[in-house]
Amino acid sequence: MPNIIWPTRLRRDVGTAGALGRMLHWTGVILAGLCAFSAVEFAVEGWATHLSRELFLTAIALVFGARALRYLLARE
Repeated sequence: MPNIIWPTRLRRDVGTAGALGRMLHWTGVILAGLCAFSAVEFAVEGWATHLSRELFLTAIALVFGARALRYLLARE
């Protein structure tokens, strides 16, 4: 069964571009988490459902975009 969460092994020598890719990936994941948390909070409160949907879609885009950057820069 393929590993979906982490499809490739971590490399030791990624260089500067790889380190930048890893840093941008984790920054994007943290921002996505904040967006998702805000989306849930707005949905629970009920007064900003449109904003909640947009924040949730932004969180998904951030996760996939950050993962793509890591894949391109660090080749992981």
